[in-house]
Amino acid sequence: MGHDYDLIIVGGGGGGITAAMLAHGLGKKVALIDKKRFGGECTWSGCVPSKSILHAAKMMWNARHPEHYGLSIHGEISVSGDHVMSSVQQTIREIYEGEKPEAFEKLGITAIENASVHFIDPHTIEVNGKTMRAGKFLIATGSSPLVPPVPGLSSVPYYTNETIFTLATLPASLTIMGGGPIGIELAQAMNRLGVAVTVIEMAPSILIREEAELSAMLAGILKREGVTLLTGAKVLSVENPENPTVVYEKDGKSDKTSAAALLIAAGRKPNTEGLGLETIGLDHGHSGIAVDNYMRTSVKMIYAAGDVVGPYQFSHIANYQAIAATSNALLPIRRSVNYDAVPWCTFTDPELARSGLTEAEARDKFGSKIRIYRAEYSKLDRARTDRATEGLAKFVCHGNGKILGVHILGERAGEVMHEAHAARTLGIPLYRLDKVIHTYPTYSELTRMAARAAYIDRISSNPFVRFIKLFRSKNETGS
Repeated sequence: MGHDYDLIIVGGGGGGITAAMLAHGLGKKVALIDKKRFGGECTWSGCVPSKSILHAAKMMWNARHPEHYGLSIHGEISVSGDHVMSSVQQTIREIYEGEKPEAFEKLGITAIENASVHFIDPHTIEVNGKTMRAGKFLIATGSSPLVPPVPGLSSVPYYTNETIFTLATLPASLTIMGGGPIGIELAQAMNRLGVAVTVIEMAPSILIREEAELSAMLAGILKREGVTLLTGAKVLSVENPENPTVVYEKDGKSDKTSAAALLIAAGRKPNTEGLGLETIGLDHGHSGIAVDNYMRTSVKMIYAAGDVVGPYQFSHIANYQAIAATSNALLPIRRSVNYDAVPWCTFTDPELARSGLTEAEARDKFGSKIRIYRAEYSKLDRARTDRATEGLAKFVCHGNGKILGVHILGERAGEVMHEAHAARTLGIPLYRLDKVIHTYPTYSELTRMAARAAYIDRISSNPFVRFIKLFRSKNETGS
């Protein structure tokens, strides 16, 4: 039987859209299908709404603390977050305008939203009762909030990131189960918008995947702003539908906390249900769809990418995987994926960015061979002018100068990280960045400061320089 399309993509989020545009650019006949609306989590319940509310919260925080910038307010002024959620929804709608089916149809891409879709055989899917065939498929169905099996939770109303942004008005108080990126970003945003926030995290600290020193610094900032952080706390049950109450155990003692609303931010699960993967014998499980280094599944004509695959659940990784998968599916090439240099950022204020090994991970792997270079925001002129001096950049290096990890807590950390991240990816030692002229005054001088320290360290360890120092020291002692 013939094929209707060269490639059918199941899942219209960031990865799926990237794949559709690439395949179309290669001159292939493409169909893009989603069970919901195009844009995926990033547009509707992830990157776009979360960054919108974080920006609004930062604006409100600064408006309420003008003295921090040497300003004063005379007369009455009122700042509220009553309309912030409608602004967030407006931003979502604006971005979705470029992701509507009509935008893809104009290009010649078949685009179907709100579709019932499942596989019939490795070359055929059923979409809204009609069959569609393709030479290759890409599954990019993303992930959904993981709701833990906590006793009583099913009888209590709660929000996830998929529903919290649909609120018309903000609750007076909010309990968040989970101290990962989603939970912590929303904790700070809601708190700054006037919501009393409590975060419950089972791990001993928030953001456990981050550099410990920096996540501890961020925890201190959140506490000073008014967020209650209950770390090392195990949730036992949830009760009281009218006023959600979380019962938890901390330090061997049972306690409880109540709020007007409850948010579950306890992780993610891959979206594989209802696709008929069992019918075609495609290997998948709790962690998602199994793929090789070329993003091909156990069924050779089907590829997969994004959250449904893992191991990282970021939009930029979904795009990276989708490009590799589409290229391998449609071109006579073999493009493998490599996760040795994956960056990410938690967009709190200040931001917390990471690329590579933490100090603890590096010491565990390389022992005493590592070197740590630190650059403090308080010593940066640009940070002083912006009154953003709270922060620290840590560069974890091997003794040979190779960058093993970059960790930055501070203003614009997500952007500042990329110079060192690029150097790490390309195998450029940190000390070589000392030769790069950095514009003054900018936050990128953090990297220059660390590179200068690494350069001096390298020069000081040179055998000839060490001999000269020793010779000079003996002469001075002798005189």
